[in-house]
Amino acid sequence: MPGQEAKYQQVIDWVKRNIEDGTFREGDKLMSENEMSSRFGLSRQTIRRATGELVNQKLVTRMQGSGTYIGSQLPEALQAENADSMAPAEADLRRPHMNIAVISTFNESYIFPGILKGIGEVLTDYGYAMQVSFTDNRLNREAAILQMLLEKNSIDGLIVEPVKSALPNPNIRYYKQIREKGIPILFFNAFYPEIDLPCVRIDDEAAAKTATQMLLDAGHEKIGAIFKSDDGQGPLRYKGYMDAMSQAGCRTDQTSVIWLDTPAATGMEQIGDYLLGRLKECSGVVCYNDQIAYQLIGIALERGIRIPEDLSVVGIDDSYLAGVCKVPFSSVAHPKEALGRKVAENLVHMISDPAFDGSCFMESHAVMRGSIAEYNV
Repeated sequence: MPGQEAKYQQVIDWVKRNIEDGTFREGDKLMSENEMSSRFGLSRQTIRRATGELVNQKLVTRMQGSGTYIGSQLPEALQAENADSMAPAEADLRRPHMNIAVISTFNESYIFPGILKGIGEVLTDYGYAMQVSFTDNRLNREAAILQMLLEKNSIDGLIVEPVKSALPNPNIRYYKQIREKGIPILFFNAFYPEIDLPCVRIDDEAAAKTATQMLLDAGHEKIGAIFKSDDGQGPLRYKGYMDAMSQAGCRTDQTSVIWLDTPAATGMEQIGDYLLGRLKECSGVVCYNDQIAYQLIGIALERGIRIPEDLSVVGIDDSYLAGVCKVPFSSVAHPKEALGRKVAENLVHMISDPAFDGSCFMESHAVMRGSIAEYNV
């Protein structure tokens, strides 16, 4: 925004003027973010954006844990001090690379581009480059990416969407090695229970509870569900569904609760008759996400099952699929870009303050469309 640009530009211009008139000399330490924030009446984020741009212009150099210095290199005394106090590899690590690695599961037109857009916008504002890799939700691909990052040793932070987070992960050792190097790691959407690291995600229990309540409010009592078995969100969303059903006094028939792994969840047509057979006693169904809801509606329509007259369907994520489906369906919104921005903001905060807890729940809300019929017993 123009106003924001003018705000951080005044900090850049102030530093440049002081360099040009000799007030700031090579190796001088710039005042802290808090001091500059007070001086200019600006937020720390705006100050970081300004210093990030100054770093890109090679007018200042940032040293994690020490501060920001005038010039493109650290003062010789500081270099010597750090060389004496740290091993060579550790000393190299402490020099800011202004590079953040981002690992996501899929690169497709679902919710992932929105999240990555939010991450990229904030990292750019702070002066960081973003290095993006995709695992295709495969453990061996995740391992290869982590090994490469360890070998190159050229990142200041790591943002990760976990692979099959409901299952034991053999790659945890790589995350531990990265953490031991002092590189902050922040998960998004899900986390690995085997390692205690922060995560930014929606409240999955609350999201599924909202989805279920949408059907309950329309008078449905026999509500089935389809969840993913290999992602950590699956058990959480199952709990939200069960809580909503219990609080409404509705009995849950577990034969109508279906668990799918990732391959099955992306190729549901092959098991379409099986799915509909499991849901035959239900008037409504809660789907783990919009991808599953979209496929289920297509399968039902092909078999002459009307949506929503015969089966009401609710998804989670409020992706573009919810709107382009043959029957646009109700869903629970995922904040996407806002979540991505929060992920990036929290990681940058973790870089400057290792004690900062980057975990955060993002809010979601119901989005109504024409996939829920009023049900009268």
